[in-house]
Amino acid sequence: MSTSPAAAAAARRGRFLAEKRVIFICFLIALGQFQYGYDSAAIAGFQSMPGFLEIYGYVDPTNPLGLNISTDVQRLIQSLMNVGGFLSAVAIYVSHTRVSRRAGLWAGCFFGFLSISLQLGLHNLGGLYAGRLLLGMSNGFLVPYCVTYMTESAPSLLRGPIVGMSTFQTSLGALFGILVDNYCEPYGGNRSWQIPLGVMYVVPAFLTVLLLFLPDTPRFYVTQGQEEKAMQAIRRLRGIKDEAYLRAEVDDIKSAFLMEQEIHQGVHLSDMFRGVDLRRTLLSYGANIGGTATGVTFMAGFSVYLFVQARVGSPFAWVMISLAIALTGNMAAFPAMQYFGRRELLMATSVVSSAMMFGMAIVYTASGGHSPAASKALVGLSIVYTWVYGIGQGPVLWALGTEIPSQRLRSQTVGTASGLNFVVNWFVAFFTPYFINPDKLGWGPKYGYIWGGSNLILAVWAYFFIPETKGRSLEQLDELFEKGVSARKFSSFALERQLVDDFAGETDRARDVEAPVVRIVDSSDKK
Repeated sequence: MSTSPAAAAAARRGRFLAEKRVIFICFLIALGQFQYGYDSAAIAGFQSMPGFLEIYGYVDPTNPLGLNISTDVQRLIQSLMNVGGFLSAVAIYVSHTRVSRRAGLWAGCFFGFLSISLQLGLHNLGGLYAGRLLLGMSNGFLVPYCVTYMTESAPSLLRGPIVGMSTFQTSLGALFGILVDNYCEPYGGNRSWQIPLGVMYVVPAFLTVLLLFLPDTPRFYVTQGQEEKAMQAIRRLRGIKDEAYLRAEVDDIKSAFLMEQEIHQGVHLSDMFRGVDLRRTLLSYGANIGGTATGVTFMAGFSVYLFVQARVGSPFAWVMISLAIALTGNMAAFPAMQYFGRRELLMATSVVSSAMMFGMAIVYTASGGHSPAASKALVGLSIVYTWVYGIGQGPVLWALGTEIPSQRLRSQTVGTASGLNFVVNWFVAFFTPYFINPDKLGWGPKYGYIWGGSNLILAVWAYFFIPETKGRSLEQLDELFEKGVSARKFSSFALERQLVDDFAGETDRARDVEAPVVRIVDSSDKK
C-alpha cells in the first residue's frame, strides 16, 4: 500500500492541528534553549561595553573603545561556562534515572537565579567568575532537560519538528540578547550591562511557575512504574480523553522502555570501542567535535569584540542583523535536510564556511584593519557564514551525532560525546582570547585562517568518512555498519531488509526513535 505525497502532507498538517496543545507546551518549554542563546550572545557583548570594562577591564588608549579586557579575564569568563556545563553533564549522567525532567529544569532555573544575582550583586572578579560557572551549570541542566521533556512528551510522528524548535529558540534567544545589548549600551555605566543581565531573570521565573502546572513526562512516569500518572500526563499534555487510546499509548511506551532495558543489559562503556561499534563511536565523536570545528563557538562568543577590534561601525547592530539573517537559515534547515543528503549538505556548507573564514582573514590582513571597505566585507562574510552554518552544518552535525551510534550504545555514546564536546568548547573558549586580544597576539579577524582550515578539514573528513543516513531507519543503519559498507556506498547499497512504510521517509525515523520495534520484511518477500 502506498500514499501520495499530497495525501501524506495533508495527514501531517492534520496531525499538527490535532496536537496543537503539546506543540504549544513544548514551545514554552523550549524557552530554556532561548535562555542559553540569550545569555551566550548578551554576555559576549559585555566584553565590548565601556560600562562593563570600567569595572572588569583596564584603560587602553590604543583600543578603539579606549578600554580593553585582559586576556586572562576574557578567557575565564568564556571558558568557565563550559566547565559549569561539564559539571552538570556529569551530574545528569550519574542521576538521570532518578531525577525527573521537571526537577532537572527547576535545578537549571535555580542555578540561573543564583548566577544572575551574583553577577549583579558582586562587582568583583570573584563574583563574576562564580556567576559564570553557575550560569554554565544552569545551561547544563536547562538545555538537555528541555530537549528530553519535548522528546518524551511529543507524539512520535511530530518529534522531529517539535524538537527542532530548540534550535530555533537558541537562535532567537541570541538575537534578543544582542538586541537588548544594542539598545542598552548607549546608557553607559553599570546600567548598560546590568539591564541585559537582569532580563535573564524572566525565563527562569516563567519556567519555574509554568512547571508547577505541568506534569512530568509520560516516559518518566513509566520508568518509575507509575502508569496511571503516565496516562494523566498524556491527557494533560495532549488533551486526549479516549481511555483506550491513552492505555495503548502507555503500553507502547512501556514496551519500548522494557526493550530498551533488555538491549542495554550487560552493556559496558568499553563496548563502544570494540568491533564495528568503534567506527560508529568515532564518527559520533567526530560529529560533536565538528560542531566546534566550524568556528561557531568563536563567532558566537567573540563576534562583537571582533568587530570592535576591526573598527566596524555599530558592531552590536551588525551582529544583530547577522543573527536575524542566520535565523532564516535555521528555518530553512528542515526543508534543506529533506531535499539534500546529510553528507552532501555537510560537505557543501563546510566548503562555503571555509571560504568565508579565509575571506575574513585575508581581507583583514590585506587592509591592515583600517579600511571602511574591509570592515563592510568583514561584516558581509560573517553574515554569510552564520547563515550557511544555520542551514547545514549545525543541524546536520547534530543529527549525525545521534543517528550514527548503535541502538544498544546510543545513550552511552551520545552522553560521552557531549562531555567531549564540553571539553573541546572549553579549550576553544580558553585559548581564543590569546589569539584575538591586542594585549597578546592581536590577530583579530586573522584568526579566521585557523577556522578556515578546520572547516576545510571537516569537508574532507565528511567526504571520506561520513555515511549518508538520510532515508535510513535505525535498523537499516545497524545492518549497513555490520556489513562494513564504505561511507560513499551507504546511499546506494542494496539492503536485505526494508521498512514496510518506506514511503514515509523521515517520518519512519522519528517513529523508530520512540519504539525500536518496527515491522520489517525481507526484500525477497516483496516480490
